[in-house]
Amino acid sequence: MLGQLRGTSPRTVGPYVTLARLGAGGMGEVFLARPERLGAGYGPADLVAMKVIHNEVARDAEYLRRFTREAAVAASVTSPYVARLTDSDVTDEPPWLTTEFVVGSTLSQAVGRHGRLPCGAVARLGEGMARALVAVHAAGATHRDLKPANVLLAADGPRLIDFGVARARTATTLTATGQMVGTPAYMSPEHIAGGRHVVAASDVFCLASVLAFAATGRDLFGSGPLAAVLYRVAAADAPLDGLPAELVPVITASLAKDPASRPTPDELVERFAALRAAHGEEGSGSGADWPAPVTRDIDNEYREVTALCATGAALLPLPNPPTAQEPYAGSPLGGGTLAPHQFPTMGPTPPAPAPYPAPRRGRLRALAVLAAVAVAGAGVGAYLALRGTDDGTGAGGGVPAPTTTLTPAQLVAQAGVDGSGTVDRSGYVPQFAAQRAPGWKPWQGRLDGARMSCSADTRALVCLLTNGTYEAVSAADGHRLWVSGSASDAQDGPGEAYYGKSGNLLMAGDSLAPQVRGGRALIASDGELQLRDSRTGDVIWQAVPPSGRGEFSAQPLLADDTVIATVEGKNMSETPKGASLRAYDATDGSTRWDLTLDESDGPSQAEEGRYAARALIDGVVYAHTPDGLVAVDARKGVVLGRAAPATGTGCRTVFSGGGTIQCDDRVTKEEPDPNGERVEIRVERYTPRTLEPVGHYSYLLDQKTTRVDVTVTASDSAYSLARRSDDDNDTGLIVLTDLRTAKQRQTLTSPVIGPSVSAPLLIDGRAVFADNHALYVMPLDTKSGHLGKPQVIPLPGAPGDRSEAQNDGNVLVIRDQIRPPQILMLGGVVHVVFDRGTISSVKLP
Repeated sequence: MLGQLRGTSPRTVGPYVTLARLGAGGMGEVFLARPERLGAGYGPADLVAMKVIHNEVARDAEYLRRFTREAAVAASVTSPYVARLTDSDVTDEPPWLTTEFVVGSTLSQAVGRHGRLPCGAVARLGEGMARALVAVHAAGATHRDLKPANVLLAADGPRLIDFGVARARTATTLTATGQMVGTPAYMSPEHIAGGRHVVAASDVFCLASVLAFAATGRDLFGSGPLAAVLYRVAAADAPLDGLPAELVPVITASLAKDPASRPTPDELVERFAALRAAHGEEGSGSGADWPAPVTRDIDNEYREVTALCATGAALLPLPNPPTAQEPYAGSPLGGGTLAPHQFPTMGPTPPAPAPYPAPRRGRLRALAVLAAVAVAGAGVGAYLALRGTDDGTGAGGGVPAPTTTLTPAQLVAQAGVDGSGTVDRSGYVPQFAAQRAPGWKPWQGRLDGARMSCSADTRALVCLLTNGTYEAVSAADGHRLWVSGSASDAQDGPGEAYYGKSGNLLMAGDSLAPQVRGGRALIASDGELQLRDSRTGDVIWQAVPPSGRGEFSAQPLLADDTVIATVEGKNMSETPKGASLRAYDATDGSTRWDLTLDESDGPSQAEEGRYAARALIDGVVYAHTPDGLVAVDARKGVVLGRAAPATGTGCRTVFSGGGTIQCDDRVTKEEPDPNGERVEIRVERYTPRTLEPVGHYSYLLDQKTTRVDVTVTASDSAYSLARRSDDDNDTGLIVLTDLRTAKQRQTLTSPVIGPSVSAPLLIDGRAVFADNHALYVMPLDTKSGHLGKPQVIPLPGAPGDRSEAQNDGNVLVIRDQIRPPQILMLGGVVHVVFDRGTISSVKLP
């Protein structure tokens, strides 16, 4: 599926012009491109898939040797079942290679969307991949990473792609002794023994696992902890239940633990050709016998690519909206203007997660979290009814006793927090002993990389890392539970997330923040929405966006029995559509409804992050649009209410508090001061569901200052607290506003300041936040509106102070910047996850 070129994407590389983005890997990005000499009149057959290595990776000699080897191996293989290398230049800046562009879905995508393949299609797939291995081995190479994601289902048959970890027989190994290559669930026993032990017969073992996946729809050796998967591959008998009887003998033979006992690829060609004949398919012609839904996907993608070629344009980020004085200009077609409806719509540049706003005024540094704490009381949502008698964690009162309470089992089923607190986004996080991880004791741990964003329930912490993978650790003791992504990516060093010169965030892998709740983890891995068991990592179900509609473009939301995803807008399909919300049944992943947010036929503004579901509260989805908020019934997809902002540019964040839905709006006004402007942050409040304005519905934050940024994370019916920073530094000031009068009441001084201070949250009348040294708990007097003296709890394993990485003027690598820790409070404990990936889990006082 085609994605937009991002702000940092190259427009030309070598003698090629990039047209669209196809994906990203550990070493670089893959683009759809055309030869520069073809200025016009080109079609799908003229296009190539271009792999471009990241500049920072190209400076590493070992990575460059890997890329050189990949080009050499690909050039040595000739087969109609292998994506053909067409060009390369490993000495260019940046280095690149091109292969023929194959229209089709990966096997992983096809099975994920439409289920397992019938036996005849598996036989066709097996024959084609066996023929591919014959060619690879004849060239003196081994592929070493044969997996569903590296198999394309094209109209004329399967293709083997990606020689990123392949090795020629005469090549010097680039892996250390005992170091594994490949993808765990699709490794051979030789892979586990180390890269030096992988032989040609290892590809046969991996092919058997791939075909078993195609025939059953599940990974042959399962998922879960890495050690368990590797043990099953190395020593356990493969569970072949569910495999069609005709395939059992050939798959069993190919899975022999002894490489010498496995059939050769030539033998597999004969056996799978016989299976094809048994299913009424003669010969080894080029036609593919894919199920009808897979064929439709191929046809749809071909139409999309053909339409792109017809425009003669690349999928570029949309320019600013036109005005009467400045219409759209600079058409890629050459001269003239391109009307708004003529622009192809593209996938989004993922917006930076809230704790990491893009740099302002050209200053390339990670800004401190702009956060706030709430005063007494809970926000709207189910948790208002959860606070019964004292829960045993030492939390005080301040919240009226409810009329109903939940059982411990119900509390566990609803447990889940992220950087914004619970699902109601109020910043108020009640603490219940039942939601503490069983067997928990204070612990220290470490992720395998730097943290972007995390979420937790009673069983696991799941974090998106800056290398574009997800990692889960136990909430009880911090040991690793599971990881997403490819081991081959880890082998080659996943690219690090960074901000380019334009301020756009670029991630080489996955980019959407996880959400974890009640034993389930919701992530978006490799373009697929996945609901997993939060402890084992087992995929409960997975889903892909509708064909031609773009990618998932915002954090998916999980509450009760519903999953809400935001799908970016596309107008390259037969029926143009803008950005949309898509609801799934959390039990089985079936689609409940699909609601288009942008009703126009023209291009959407999804690439700017302007369309997205932001909160799922009490069965209502609150979505963010340039025109304001929209409230949608989560079960039926029916619009319940709309609210247009009174001033400014629309909601930046959506949150709840005091029984209302709130959003903040940034308003810039011209002022007679040296900088010529004044920034106002207004908060607008609405009734849930209908989004009707409430009394004093709009109030101004921080009325005494200019050129500041203030962000609210929580409030109740009486007060709002917001943390303020200006353009140059974090002031450490907390602004108190009386919502009953809509007047600013007091500005409080935080005990700590700087970019390492986390977003403060609230637990039963106490504000809680952390820095790189300690956890701070400050009592709040709800009558006077004053925060008391903080209680300081040292955090074992906290990284302490460090110097911020120097800016080289090109990109801002997120991993190297000082960023606030993230606090996840649940069950009377708090997990503090620091920017470089260390974790300290302590009891709340």
